[in-house]
Amino acid sequence: MNKLIILLAALMMVACNSQPKPGTEAPKEEAVSPQAEWEVVVLHVEGMTCEGCENAIKAGIETLPGIAEVESSFEDSITKVKFDKSVTSVEEISEKITETGYTVKGEI
Repeated sequence: MNKLIILLAALMMVACNSQPKPGTEAPKEEAVSPQAEWEVVVLHVEGMTCEGCENAIKAGIETLPGIAEVESSFEDSITKVKFDKSVTSVEEISEKITETGYTVKGEI
């Protein structure tokens, strides 16, 4: 019985693409342009079921250039992104979320 519980727990972690919890990874060492045009967007994202989903979205968005901060909540079905709009766009962020396997329903 214990082996079954351990196996199920391991499968859940893999299925949700679990990553380290926010704040445990090293900060990004990216140069910030003094002319950065910061914008914050909050997107309604469907399909997240756990912290692993939040982390998968965060990891995907952070691969885009010009990203300063990403917060995601499966409980509220939102992803909040601070980005340099002279480098990337809401459309590119939405596409990256979709590529990660979730559905963007629009801005909030």
